[in-house]
Amino acid sequence: MKDIELFAFDLDGTLLDTAPDFFKTVNILRQKYNLDEADYVQVRSLVSQGAASLAAYALELKLDETEAIEFHRQELLEIYEECCLDATQPFDGVDTLLAKLNEKQIKWGIVTNKPRKFAEKIVINKLDKHNPPFLVCPDDVGARKPEPDGLIQALKISNTNSKNSIYIGDHRIDIEAGKNAKMITGAAAYGYIPLEDDANNWGAKYIFLHAKEIETLT
Repeated sequence: MKDIELFAFDLDGTLLDTAPDFFKTVNILRQKYNLDEADYVQVRSLVSQGAASLAAYALELKLDETEAIEFHRQELLEIYEECCLDATQPFDGVDTLLAKLNEKQIKWGIVTNKPRKFAEKIVINKLDKHNPPFLVCPDDVGARKPEPDGLIQALKISNTNSKNSIYIGDHRIDIEAGKNAKMITGAAAYGYIPLEDDANNWGAKYIFLHAKEIETLT
């Protein structure tokens, strides 16, 4: 296989451990409605599924309670905006990985389902020392993963062929998006895998149990 020319990464659960701040957010929301502290393992497993899933879990809502979920999703995001930088940090091995990519002048960037309002703020605060070449959010392309629009945009920005590029993420939809963009795929199995799921079942070409393992492809 030809050397990988572009490493595109998901954000939450792949580059950054954002779960502690989401756990804090969920608990503030639960306290508002006189509910006990949430289970950290449950919250962690839901982070990559988005704010709606977290809001539904936080207030013990059924999935068909769509209006209530949307109302509390907005509520949750307002809380998250105030604490999204408190405890979020790169996963162990990520700083070394990104430094190595820059040292070797290998293209890389971020494609996330996180709204730019949050993603840009967090990336600037937590990853700015690595000078991320690009950040693509749903706001930029009008679609969310598993649609490939964000990854196609990343390929255009970096002027890279999909066959020589890899997308790495910690959720099944990341692998689907990568395949839809005709890219190589890698599962960040150290990330926020849903409790009932298994990264081995996603069909990714590579499975990484630690961020440092990604370096083997550089």
